[in-house]
Amino acid sequence: MKNLPLIFSAIIIGLICYQSIFIAPLINELLSSNDASIILRSLWPKFFLMIFIISLITFLTIVIFNKQKNIAKYLSLVSGLLMFSCYFLVPIINNAKDIANENLWLILHLITIIITFITLIINIALIKFWK
Repeated sequence: MKNLPLIFSAIIIGLICYQSIFIAPLINELLSSNDASIILRSLWPKFFLMIFIISLITFLTIVIFNKQKNIAKYLSLVSGLLMFSCYFLVPIINNAKDIANENLWLILHLITIIITFITLIINIALIKFWK
């Protein structure tokens, strides 16, 4: 149980890499713009919510079984909060696309990419600094 947060962080790392490197690009490559949009609008909120939940479970596991791991505790909390913020940005991003506000869409989309990358780095750091 004490090393469970390491497994959870590894799962988050795997999810982010798999979704970003394989799933999203393949959907955009193989499907029409309309079909890709339908799938991605369903997929991304679930992706962000799943990582939020795993981060929350990681945080609670650390609080219960590894109270002395303060850095890991804060990293998992930040990971969850970042993904929670992305989850709430999705409808705003979708609306920006729907009303053809390309500048807003581009900015918000870039923000979610940066936040997701930061979440990836946070979970790598959690594993690296576990000791």
